[in-house]
Amino acid sequence: MRRVTSVLCAGLALATFSAASCRAEEQTPQTEVKYLVFVHGLHVMDIQASYRLDNAQYGIGAHVKTAGLFNMFMKTDLTLTAQGRFAGQVVAPETFDSKGWSRRTNRHIALTYKDNLPQVTQLDPPETNREPVTEAERQGAVDTLAMLMGLLRQVRETQNCAMQEKVFDGLRLTTLSVQAGSEQKLPSSGPLDWGEAALRCNFVGQQIKGFKLSNEQSKLRNPQPGRAWFERIGAAGFVAVRLELDHPKLGHITVLLDGAPRQFP
Repeated sequence: MRRVTSVLCAGLALATFSAASCRAEEQTPQTEVKYLVFVHGLHVMDIQASYRLDNAQYGIGAHVKTAGLFNMFMKTDLTLTAQGRFAGQVVAPETFDSKGWSRRTNRHIALTYKDNLPQVTQLDPPETNREPVTEAERQGAVDTLAMLMGLLRQVRETQNCAMQEKVFDGLRLTTLSVQAGSEQKLPSSGPLDWGEAALRCNFVGQQIKGFKLSNEQSKLRNPQPGRAWFERIGAAGFVAVRLELDHPKLGHITVLLDGAPRQFP
């Protein structure tokens, strides 16, 4: 389930509590959002979010929890936090932390960055049944939340989402390609339709390293196409309002913004 969570993070602004670690909190308001996740129309997960983002830096946290009957079979309850800066138009992450219940046990992953290289400072429990991701392969990679903050900042500034990124979550290395989008009306399906023109961005994610040694023929090796919609909503500016992802194991996943974003000093 952590793999699915990582993919969803790559498409949406996530978090659940004050991102107090962001050093710009006195100048930048905190934005809080909530998302509902559906698999083939069944509500399976809730994501509550709070972040601070400006042209110089970001602070973000996330609480991701399974919902309904899905919680009985694939329980997930994760808290994620991250912070970093921007070097011009390039995101420069500093820290990433993910901890909580996933895949039948409590897990903790922590990353720090030096010279554009993510270093795993905490991996509990160890996962020796995965192929390693070397330093050379990790060079220049960012975590899922850093990638998201960089994309959201770019959309806010340029209304363009074209980007290429390597994403490392502490275990897996993924390539992400996002195509330049165009404005269009949101799809009408699902419980929520903002009804305004939104910037649609098509993306393709593909895991390239960090597979389990026993899964040489895993479907997760295949490209995973998806679509994200960003809409300008009041003072919050551009916010991810919808995500659709075709997952090789779970099938069609839809993520919807649940209610208007809230902002606090």
